[in-house]
Amino acid sequence: MAVASSHAMTERTAELDHTLIASPRDAVPAPLVLHGSSGVPDPEIDAAVNSGILKVNVGTALDTGFTRALRDYLAADTAGVDPRTHITPARQAMSRVVEDFLRAVN
Repeated sequence: MAVASSHAMTERTAELDHTLIASPRDAVPAPLVLHGSSGVPDPEIDAAVNSGILKVNVGTALDTGFTRALRDYLAADTAGVDPRTHITPARQAMSRVVEDFLRAVN
């Protein structure tokens, strides 16, 4: 079932059909998952959770945060060769993305 989000969105502009999200909530004995949530603004995610969404997938946002931090690090440290030093700021950036999405549903 589509509710107006799509995969690989990098702009958080999607508007969801919350009536559509709520309709299967009581009809099916399965958790509802919102795919493509990276493109959904915080208020829309919060409303989706309140409408019955139990899992929010934000893979593109995680990938974007990680990649942006990695690129920034590599641009600033052109002599570095130890990937462990490159990965640390990228992981931290991904953690911040998770924290931001968790705040959206609290």
